[in-house]
Amino acid sequence: MRNSPQRYAQRFPHKVPQRSPQAVKRAWRTVASVLAVALVCGCTTAPPRTARPQAVPLPDYERVSTPSGATPRERIVDIALQEWRKWGSQVVHIARDDTACVTHSPLPAPNLTAAAETGAPNSRNGAASGASADVDAEEHGDNASCLRFPDGTGMEATPQGCRMAQRYWGIVGEAPDCRQVTQGAWAWSAVFISWVMRRAGLDNDQFLTGQSHSMYVVDARDGILPRPAFHVEPLPALPRPGDMICAGRGRDKYIDDPADIGFGTTPMHCDIVVEVDRAAKVVKAIGGNVQQSVSMDVIDLNDAGQLDGFTNSHLPWLLILRNDLQ
Repeated sequence: MRNSPQRYAQRFPHKVPQRSPQAVKRAWRTVASVLAVALVCGCTTAPPRTARPQAVPLPDYERVSTPSGATPRERIVDIALQEWRKWGSQVVHIARDDTACVTHSPLPAPNLTAAAETGAPNSRNGAASGASADVDAEEHGDNASCLRFPDGTGMEATPQGCRMAQRYWGIVGEAPDCRQVTQGAWAWSAVFISWVMRRAGLDNDQFLTGQSHSMYVVDARDGILPRPAFHVEPLPALPRPGDMICAGRGRDKYIDDPADIGFGTTPMHCDIVVEVDRAAKVVKAIGGNVQQSVSMDVIDLNDAGQLDGFTNSHLPWLLILRNDLQ
């Protein structure tokens, strides 16, 4: 095997000039000076992550009207509610029995005709005849009666749902087709949140849009923005309207420490809180791509009236993104 001097001699056949001892000393003094300055200013760490590219603002016709004089927090809630109504006001109950069942949808329940023919529970819902899917609250504990919309179905699979989901993708400069909108690789829950925040008037100093929930969660956790609209608060706690509540999903469903969230790599889901009913011990929150629609989650709180990561194992909540706006 050839030694290093021979290998470098072949790659650089020219003669390397020899430096005098004085020149070598001057070079080392220069390096030492640079390192000293770097240590003082903290420049030895990796360069800070630059803000991810933000899409060009959407046209004026995409703007959403909100009540005059509404605060930023109120605008967030109002716009989320407006979008929920446009999608048909679907409701999902995230209950203490570890279920997440659709209790109201503008669409017929899937596969209900087969259920009626076999006498299975819920055949009385009448979805085979075109009625909307309404499931009684007392049935949530019965998995056979827990109504869900599989991937590729629900409102996102309709022409209207596709158009609305494409609007959200536009906020990050993407334009999926209607087939892609129904696929997991194009899950649109994070871009829904991003769209709402931009429509509510939050600028790049307050909130950065992203295709992954973990992007803006890490932004808030690490305090990278000049005027952040949100900060991370661990659970258990009680959210307020205008906050966001977030959970891990997929391989990180049971992640239990916000410090473990990776920027753009941890699969997550977040909803916008629109109402807190302390008497009923429920929180109502709106999220995108929930049961293939923009849905309102009605979430049961624990015995202390707080949101936690244990009351419902279907969606073990991890944190609150506390809204610091008025």
